[in-house]
Amino acid sequence: MPAKPALAGLRVVDLTRHLPGPLMARLLADLGARVIKVEEPRRGDPVREAPPLRDGRSALATLLLAGIESVALDLKREPAVRALRELVSEADVLLESFRPGTLARLGLDPEELRRRHPRLVICSLSGWGQLGPWAARAGHDLTYQAIAGALAPTGGLPNVPVADLVGAWSGVAAVLAALHARHDTGAGAWIDQALVDAAAHANLVGWAAEAAGPRAVGEPHGLTGALPCYRVYPTRDRRLLAVACLEPHFWRRLCRAGGRRDLEKAQYDRSSRGHRRVADFVASRSLAEWQELLAGEDLPVAPVLSPAEAAAHEQVAQRGVARQGADGAWRLGYPALLDGARPRAGGEPPELGAHTAAVIAEHGLPFTGHSPRRLRALGIGRRRSLRAWLRRWILERR
Repeated sequence: MPAKPALAGLRVVDLTRHLPGPLMARLLADLGARVIKVEEPRRGDPVREAPPLRDGRSALATLLLAGIESVALDLKREPAVRALRELVSEADVLLESFRPGTLARLGLDPEELRRRHPRLVICSLSGWGQLGPWAARAGHDLTYQAIAGALAPTGGLPNVPVADLVGAWSGVAAVLAALHARHDTGAGAWIDQALVDAAAHANLVGWAAEAAGPRAVGEPHGLTGALPCYRVYPTRDRRLLAVACLEPHFWRRLCRAGGRRDLEKAQYDRSSRGHRRVADFVASRSLAEWQELLAGEDLPVAPVLSPAEAAAHEQVAQRGVARQGADGAWRLGYPALLDGARPRAGGEPPELGAHTAAVIAEHGLPFTGHSPRRLRALGIGRRRSLRAWLRRWILERR
């Protein structure tokens, strides 16, 4: 870690749930911000129950919640909402992922918050955005990508939740831009971060491909399988080899290394015969044989690895972005180095509501000094239920 993290002194109140919002909060925490996560007292963020579970803890929650503080507030109760208002009053950033209008119904209308706290940066993260005919509609990453055109080239399930991930990164960039502007203006901002916008932006290569004419769903472009020189192929032992030889000089060297100079003209052959010839070429050797053959060649060709294999790869291991905890779950550091050091949030993910009492006391809220039982009666603090315990027990054994 750098001697002083980049966002040291920044205070974030996080009301988000599931994947993209908590990822935003985690990234800000990695960079040094103090993140206070407000969770529902009985079950908390649903990400805590995302399978697989090990020893009662979700592996996804382990990745997303490290380095944050957890405060349990039942926002259906007025005392808990008052406590939240106090937390927000001292925050630099408020993250929320409710459907549009929900924050206002809690008495925390963004426009009113901005009038009361002019320096506050609010990031409203939602699937469809705060405006538009679909704003209040349900959705998930798959539907955001579907509507944004990101699934069109293959017409299949995406490999990663692109809308969620790019939405989180876009939201972080917008928050940092708003904080930078605040230095000059003294004013915060209200950010409307829609995951469908992020999915559309992530498909920028697809938008560029449209310049050659409208493309039908299922019609690949150059980087999604249309070209034989840029595809993933099975090897003789049923492993997968990623071939990314877009440049003619790379393709020529691959063909010559494999003893198939006759395939040099097949690089951009979009016909089924062209694809089949290259597939047969790759399938003529095992993955190990391809790796040995190409070890001395500087070519954009690589084996397709599982996450565990990726962590053991010499390049990934040297970079140190992934490590395995004593519980067997993976931890991921911030995906960049700052002056040679990798920022990262410390420690294990907190138990639900672990910091409630400390945060209440620190902020001098009206409930300071109340017993834990009294706080729970006010909707403040963790409340255990048999139903939640049974649900977690079942998930852990899936």
